[in-house]
Amino acid sequence: MTLRFEEIEGLLNEIPLAITYVDAQGIVRYQNKNAQMRPSIRPREIGLDIRDCHEQPESHKKIAKIFEDFRNGRKIPHHYVSQRTGIKEMVYIIPNFQGERFVGCLAVIHPLEVKGDSRTF
Repeated sequence: MTLRFEEIEGLLNEIPLAITYVDAQGIVRYQNKNAQMRPSIRPREIGLDIRDCHEQPESHKKIAKIFEDFRNGRKIPHHYVSQRTGIKEMVYIIPNFQGERFVGCLAVIHPLEVKGDSRTF
């Protein structure tokens, strides 16, 4: 059984992660609802350049470095911990290739701090 896009999108909207897909030129092509709700200097919209969502020149340099690495064939995701929103979050930037050609990347942001009740198993 193959899932339809609507079913996949429903799943992506239910998980507590912010997921954004950006093409190789840095244009936002997809966001789940958690990504759309993240604080940003401009609304995060499909079709915007991801750099326009980051105001710090240092962030622009980091984005350029990540894209350069992927264009040069890096297949290992970039990852770092961010506290920009006041909550510690693990950020994974995962490259997407068609054959050997870099075509975009998936940004997955996972909160490291639990709000409310938590359980440890």
